[in-house]
Amino acid sequence: MLIGVTPQSRSTEGLFRTRIWGLLEPYIRALESQGASIVILPPQAGDRLPALVQQLDGVLLPGGVDVDPAHFGEEPLPELGEVSPERDALELLVARYTAQRGIPTLGVCRGVQVMNVALGGSLYQDLPAQGFRAIQHYQKAEPPVLAHSLEQTGPSPLNRLFGSRFRVNSYHHQALKDLAPGLRAVASAPDGIVEAVVLEGHPFYLGVQWHPELLPEQWGIFGALVAAAAKQPVG
Repeated sequence: MLIGVTPQSRSTEGLFRTRIWGLLEPYIRALESQGASIVILPPQAGDRLPALVQQLDGVLLPGGVDVDPAHFGEEPLPELGEVSPERDALELLVARYTAQRGIPTLGVCRGVQVMNVALGGSLYQDLPAQGFRAIQHYQKAEPPVLAHSLEQTGPSPLNRLFGSRFRVNSYHHQALKDLAPGLRAVASAPDGIVEAVVLEGHPFYLGVQWHPELLPEQWGIFGALVAAAAKQPVG
């Protein structure tokens, strides 16, 4: 199965300063372990990107920098982190396109936030600043330490992979606030923060707030994407 992944970017230093668009290795390993082939989807002009996405079996929206609150009608709080206009434009387009076309899609951390904003939802720009201090959502411990528990709250592809209550890692300070029309919460943290969503009526549109790519024992989430992609006709 051919899975397209939207990339992260960084600027190079030295004489030829430019921007590199690439993919962190844990996502590659997680997808490869489930039998997927991978293509990176850099920003592209015009309608080339939708034409390319249409040829894919599935899409992964990975973690990364903050989503610009301008996309959900808010001014930035002082605690807002780095944003990327290029990446926002790319991923919001892809998230809407795959939602409309029924293309299997998995969002991880920033990815689930992009899904929500793309379909009309909003975000908490910074959890501690907006009153969520009971749970450590940006853990200090490195992988493979798990941060907090989740409770599954509805039917989703996660039901086959985990018990009703399970633990995850956590490296985010933003989170879903108002859910977009059609998105349904399927897992939440003890403080009520939504940690996973699905899109009603879509064959596979799953977003998770944690980082399963860093946890080989949770790579079944990527397997669920690949399995859904195997049922998706191309073109």
